[in-house]
Amino acid sequence: MAGVDQLRSDDVRQALRLLGIDDPPANSALAARRLRELLQAYGTVRTTLDRAPEGARTAFVRLAQDGPADVENLLGRGWWGHGTLPPPLDWLQVRALVVVSDDGVVHATEEARSGWHDLTLDLPIDAGGDDGGLEVEAVHCVVVATVAATLDRALTVGPAGLRAVAPTVAVSQRSDRAVSAALRAAGLSLADDVAVTAVREEPALPGTAEDAVGPRAIRGLLDRAVVEGRQVRLEYFASSRGGAATDRVVDPWSFRDDLLRGYCHLRAGERTFAVDRIGRLRLLPGRIEHHPF
Repeated sequence: MAGVDQLRSDDVRQALRLLGIDDPPANSALAARRLRELLQAYGTVRTTLDRAPEGARTAFVRLAQDGPADVENLLGRGWWGHGTLPPPLDWLQVRALVVVSDDGVVHATEEARSGWHDLTLDLPIDAGGDDGGLEVEAVHCVVVATVAATLDRALTVGPAGLRAVAPTVAVSQRSDRAVSAALRAAGLSLADDVAVTAVREEPALPGTAEDAVGPRAIRGLLDRAVVEGRQVRLEYFASSRGGAATDRVVDPWSFRDDLLRGYCHLRAGERTFAVDRIGRLRLLPGRIEHHPF
């Protein structure tokens, strides 16, 4: 099975840098584990492919859905079968989204495929109007939005436990009642809420926890945390612990130049945190307890 374990240590660290980890672990095993976790984390592959050059996204999706293929089938031209792939496949290769087997066949890495394709469902297209409502079905549960922006907002509602599987579709391991209640509490209207419109521009209610993965989403929640004076919970990969993940609750004071300054409850004192070492962030409902002097 094609995966990160087939990559050389230098290739693993290069992929981490290209995926936003500026200071990858020096230890080869830790670096490989960090890359596997990053590729499998919600939003990493999807966000990365949003920045891909023309043709790269299409090629990856084909490999993830249909399985391995040779370059000629993917690009309509030949390749000598070793080393760096031709553009735009090389863009995917250096980010560990694809690898090449000894026989010259291109594979989506299992970790990237999992991050992209996990729990993907084939669902009929909703022919309803673009009113921004959400339909909740008790399957796991499946949430279907008629507007992609509405689903994006629903994904920030932590208690709903949603995972996107398509631009307007998400699933949750929680019951339909729990998901419906969480979405309504966050101010989102559902399809069975008559004469209620969800305003997509408004943030979720301050009483609702929100999650973020990936530098762009994390920066957005950190900006809000400082403005709203709310605590955050970080999955932080501390260099002092050899790159191991630590769980931190922080009272944010300022966020500038990709550095969060605030009170760390774990360390009982002021600390500074780099965005590129934050694997996951949750914006908590609670207000900060400690203030800067």
